[in-house]
This record gives sequence, structure tokens and C-alpha cells, in this order.
Amino acid sequence: MSRGGRIISIEGVDAVGKSTQSLHLQTWFKSKGVKVTSLSFPDYETPIGREIKAFLAGKRTFQAEVRHMLFAANRWEKLAAIRESQIENEVVIVNRYTESNLVYGVANGLRLEWLAALEQGLPKSDLVIVLDAPSMALTSRRPGPKDSYEKDHEMQFRVQSLYRELAPKFGWIIVDGSRSVRGVHDSIIKVVKGSLDARLRARL
Repeated sequence: MSRGGRIISIEGVDAVGKSTQSLHLQTWFKSKGVKVTSLSFPDYETPIGREIKAFLAGKRTFQAEVRHMLFAANRWEKLAAIRESQIENEVVIVNRYTESNLVYGVANGLRLEWLAALEQGLPKSDLVIVLDAPSMALTSRRPGPKDSYEKDHEMQFRVQSLYRELAPKFGWIIVDGSRSVRGVHDSIIKVVKGSLDARLRARL
């Protein structure tokens, strides 16, 4: 377990509801009097984040290794903020964390061990919740322009399959993300209550 605030990572394919569920989970913790904050990756406001935004928009061309080095480096840029969040809060909710780079990297043909080494040394997730829903059914959830990863339906299908495949290996918890927002939230709360340490669980 990490020191300080417990890190809960919300994972899944694009448009599956990670941002929405992260927000609802943060609100729920606050209603229980728990000090909580949230982070999200990629962080497009940093120098490396702006490069990520550029290649996702088709304005840069990088080979797969470079793209995933940038995704990892974006978290290293925010290391101080991650640690500060852990110090100041009991729970830190992260919308996409190190797990995303593993799954998307493998989907891009890279070795899992190499990808994991890029993230080694960053604070680890204490709980990883993967929202799972058929990727083709999610297109309508996010109208408007889509980045290069969102538009690649084959990539999204591979990513979804890899989340399912890697979840048992790493102890990630899969939650059905195809139901209503409320239904998914209720399932997440059940997982969270069963996974937190006794000190926090007693307050919920």
C-alpha cells in the first residue's frame, strides 16, 4: 500500500465514463467527510502534455515507443503534485493512471515489461477499477471531434480485450460500465467499500 492518500485509479476504454464516475466517486467521499482530490491523465497543460495533445490531434508523428514514453513522462512531470495530493488527502482518485499506458502500449505492439519499467518509481495504485463496456456502443457517448485513439475502433477493441486479460494478472477490478450512471456508481461504491483499509472503511 502506498503511504499517505490511497490512490484509486479509474480505467477503461475511451468514452466509457471514467470522468463521470471519477467525479461521482469524489463527491461521494466528500459526503462522508473524507479528504479527497482527483487527478487526470494525460494532463494537457504541461509541456509534455501539449506534445501528447498534438500527436493525438494528428499534428505530430511519433513511433509507438515515443508516444508511450511521453504518456509515462507526463506522469513523471506531475510526480510532485501526485505526492502532494497523497500527503494532503486520504484518497486520490486518478482518471487514467499507469495502468492505461500498459494496456494501450501492449495494444500498440509494445512489450508489457518495457512499458512497466517506464512507470517504475511512480506511486502505485492501491485500487484499480476498470469500467467495461462494448467499445462500439460508446461512440455516441462523446459527440464532436475525436482524437486519433478514439477514432481507431480496432485499437479500442484491442484495449478493451487487454483490460479484461490483464485484470486477473494485476488484481484490477472490472465493473460493468454499460449500465446507467447510477448503477455503475453503486457498483463502484461496493468495490471501494470492500477494498479500503479498516481505518477508512469504518468511516463509510
